[in-house]
Amino acid sequence: MAERILVAYATRYGSTADVAEAIGDELRKAGADVDVKPVGEVRDLSPYGAAVIGSPIYMGKWLPEPQVFVERNQQRLRTIPVAFFAVGLTVTEKDPEILRKAEASMDSVRTLVSPVEVGVFPGRLESNGFSFADRTIIKLIRAKTGDFRDLGAVRAWAQAVHSKIAPA
Repeated sequence: MAERILVAYATRYGSTADVAEAIGDELRKAGADVDVKPVGEVRDLSPYGAAVIGSPIYMGKWLPEPQVFVERNQQRLRTIPVAFFAVGLTVTEKDPEILRKAEASMDSVRTLVSPVEVGVFPGRLESNGFSFADRTIIKLIRAKTGDFRDLGAVRAWAQAVHSKIAPA
């Protein structure tokens, strides 16, 4: 029986969770046994032969939860193939400098664990349910609201990643 692949993520308002689910679905279609979980629910990495870990980008960085998850589990993660992904609103435009900055959001975890692949995807911003602080930030940066996710691009990335992380 093949080892399982973990897709672990952090999310604030659900957009990154949806991206993680799409990645998990695509890996399953490729024949993998996949668990998709918030990083806070992952207690044991021993059943997993590979991992895909993601976070939304806030203020140019990953959320603290996935960063702490990678830090705490770096010894195990260094022994299996790992891919990282980030979801952010700034990447709705295909500007190379914006993409470089979005990829830089993963620098702190890439210094701990070297990924076989990284992905950056546009997210969703819908103002209902936001905290006061997040609403204030959204107004200050003049962020556009809407669903900018491209799940086709997410699925294509997951297919490409499968060949790099699937247990042999």
